[in-house]
Parts: sequence; C-alpha cells; structure tokens
Amino acid sequence: MMENNIKKTLELLNNDLEWEERYAKYITYLEGKQSKGFKKPEGLSVYSSISKYKGSTYDLRYDGQSVGLVVSRQDKISLRPQKEANLKYFNDSFIKDKEEVDWHSKEATEFRRYFRDHAKNSSKFNLKSSEHRVENRLLREFAKKTRAENKSLTNIQPITLNGCFFQLPTPLKASNHAPSYAKQYGGGIDILSRIKINGKSRICVMEVKDENKDSESQAQAMEQALTYATFIATLLKSKSGQEWWDFFMGRGSKTRKMSTLLDIDVVTIMPKGNSEEFADKQIRFPNLATFHCHSLYYDDSVFNKGLGEFKFSGSFLEHWK
Repeated sequence: MMENNIKKTLELLNNDLEWEERYAKYITYLEGKQSKGFKKPEGLSVYSSISKYKGSTYDLRYDGQSVGLVVSRQDKISLRPQKEANLKYFNDSFIKDKEEVDWHSKEATEFRRYFRDHAKNSSKFNLKSSEHRVENRLLREFAKKTRAENKSLTNIQPITLNGCFFQLPTPLKASNHAPSYAKQYGGGIDILSRIKINGKSRICVMEVKDENKDSESQAQAMEQALTYATFIATLLKSKSGQEWWDFFMGRGSKTRKMSTLLDIDVVTIMPKGNSEEFADKQIRFPNLATFHCHSLYYDDSVFNKGLGEFKFSGSFLEHWK
C-alpha cells in the first residue's frame, strides 16, 4: 500500500515537470533575499511563506490563529491586524479605526501586549482550528534550543524561512489519501524539520493530526506524509537539489555535500489511539531514498491542560535511545 503510494507520487511528478523549474526559481530567490528584521513579539509566533516572503510580509499567529500581518518596507515596519478574525475569536478587533499602523505606535504596542499577557491562557479561546493549535505548539516545542527549556525531544529543529515558521508548499494534493498533481496549488508540509541521528543530520517530514480515529487513522496519515516526503526526495534529486539541501540543513554553518543515499524520516504526530498503524518500518527506493516511517503520539490529557507541554510515545522515540 505505502510503496504504491510512493510509485503513484513519482509518476505524477515525472509526468509534469513544470515544478522542477519553478522550485529552482524559488530557491534562487530565497538565497538572494534579504528582509528587514523586527523583534518577535512575546506570545505570538511569526510565520512566513514563499509568496509572503517575496512581499516582505509576515503572519503573526496566536496558537496557530492568524491575528495580523507585519509589512516590512524599506523605510518602515507596519502592523496590519486581522480585524474580522480578531473580533470573532477574541471579541475585540483591537485597532478599530485604522487598517494599518506603525509597528512602534501606541496601538501596535497595545496589540502585542494583549497577546503577551494572554500567552499562558490560550486554551480559553475557541479558535478556528484545533489542529493549527497543536501544530503551532509542536513548532514552538521543537524550536527550543536545549533541555534547560524543558524540551521534550532533543536533536530536532524545525526548518525555518528567515527565522520564521513556514510550510513548504508542494505541487501535490494528498489530504484525501490519493495523491494528485496540483501545480502551484498543492498542499504544504505541516512540519519540516532537521533531526540528528547518530551524529548524522537528516530531513524529517511530519504530518500533524489532532485526532486519532478509524476514519483518519495513523496509517492513512502516513500515506499523506509519504506523498510529501517523496516530493522532498525528488526535489533533492532535481537540478536545484544541492541548493535545497543547503537551505534545509541551514546556512548558519558550512554544509557538506548532499549524500547520494538519502535517508528521510517520515513521522505522523497525533494523540494516542487504536487506529490502523504503519510505523517502525523502512521503505527503500533505489536511486531515490530510504524512508524511515514512524509514529509519534502525544498525551491528549497533558496537552489539554493548556500549558504547552507534551508527553510523547511512539516508535520515533527509539531514535533517541
């Protein structure tokens, strides 16, 4: 079943190669882009995307819910609040009479203070997507630097865009568990991260679910994750592959030449349950990659306390034993 999913994905990618030139342009642009920075506000996460990055625009999210955009121009930085969503989810539009305010203005300062003061109480808000909440807290957890920060899983860091969380877009749709080609309208990878196993850095593709049930089982989530992992492997074998490898592995230190034998970890993250499982397996595709398929479960009762803590189980933990 999983091997057929990979074969189907490869067939889709090989039948329409428009993606290869497009992603070569993406990485060239990302490597040459220099954006004006700003201090990340406490209590909020900063997200970007390839399209937003081109426009020097950043998305501010509270527990995964977008609350405003930061627009970075040559001469100033501005805040553009998401008025309608803020009124709906927080019962306050914060900045009512202006579409955009200076980042250092009184209005923007009070906006940031609101989310800073409520950072520990996010469970009281009924936000749009519980799955986005889980995903955001996982990103924040994985982004911790050391165990001194009570990091529950070491040797893992999310791959970021200019220091911002982001979902790498793919040219594939896989949410219905049957991959299809979608050009620039494909799905994004929930969490793309770097991990270190026995001193070796590897790429890890993670698919996040906030439920574990028979109609959306761990095995089905693994199919979706494998579709995206197959794209990553194929991208790394494309003409811009080494440049993407350097981007994934981080520009902060000198990266080694990409190995011709790729190891990619493919992980589902969801609450513990009893649905059909595909985990602790390896799938080898010669001349492409070895996919290391694992489960990672979080304790729902610990997570639902609203303190941003995780207690993990699953086959992925065996990497750190």
